[in-house]
Amino acid sequence: MVKMLQIGMSCVAKTPKKRPKMSEVVKMMEDIRMMSTRIRLLRKLVFTEGFYPAFDLRDMLGASAEVLGSGTFRNSYKATLENGITIMVKRLKGVNVTSQAFLQQIEVIGRMRHENVAALMAYYCLNDEILMVYDYYGQGSVFDILHGQNQISLDWETRLRIAVGAARGIAHIHTQAGQKLIHGNVKASNIFVNAQQYGCVSDGGLTTLTGQTTLPATRSAGYHAPEVADNKKFSQASDVYSFGIVLFELLTGKVPTHSASADDGMVNGLVRWVNFAIRNDWTSEVFDVELLAVQSLQIAMSCVESVPENRPKMSEVVKMLEDISEIKIGANSPLKQD
Repeated sequence: MVKMLQIGMSCVAKTPKKRPKMSEVVKMMEDIRMMSTRIRLLRKLVFTEGFYPAFDLRDMLGASAEVLGSGTFRNSYKATLENGITIMVKRLKGVNVTSQAFLQQIEVIGRMRHENVAALMAYYCLNDEILMVYDYYGQGSVFDILHGQNQISLDWETRLRIAVGAARGIAHIHTQAGQKLIHGNVKASNIFVNAQQYGCVSDGGLTTLTGQTTLPATRSAGYHAPEVADNKKFSQASDVYSFGIVLFELLTGKVPTHSASADDGMVNGLVRWVNFAIRNDWTSEVFDVELLAVQSLQIAMSCVESVPENRPKMSEVVKMLEDISEIKIGANSPLKQD
């Protein structure tokens, strides 16, 4: 309030030359707004539009928690509150963007609403402690379903639904922020299955928040496009490559890996293995009998082209997968179910 009073006093100075420019007034007011928002963030969870507080920060921090996954830039937890609500909490690490950039990005992420994108429910920020709250998906991630201790056998229809849903979610993310937003961390552990058994993408836009400039030496490396592995260059085209790896994973049931090659530098083990299998006509060993879907394989191969410009757009991938699955939706229609 004192700062606003000071701005007002400077605006009504008797001498015109002593009054600030309007652009300067704007900046001073925005600085106050940022400070006010920062203070608000210090005190409580901030719920995004459409979500209403059913718990507070104290409830969340006092909940029983289970570690779902950990990485260089974020840890994920399953938290069960006393009122019976179960949520997924992501704790970001290494966030090195300004407060203003954080709030701008969090606004974009918080506005994303799509049936195949996990919606950000709430967030909390205190200095470099950032918590992101999402709905919890009971079946776990696609990685858990395919490779976990309690892995589930998936038929072809379910795998295709997961692929179609995930593709739609990533394509929607790419339409945000003037069609410039990237996901930056597409992998099976960031894809969940919704109630309709379609893939649902989580973590959209979080890479921008972390300002990721180094690559973790984890299983995520198996999803990285060549330009990401070589030059740390994230883009919508690198998201397409990562989705292609997820599609291979759904088709073959194999875990993606990255390995060093004396001739080629870092190479994707799963892409190399699939190429080798195709050349040697190992179809029966590469795919389950139910998964002999040549068109799906062709889509995945187009996604993992080494040259980014040769990869299809995510919207094109969606159309190709929908043509295969014969799942059609109108421009304004809800997701059609079989």
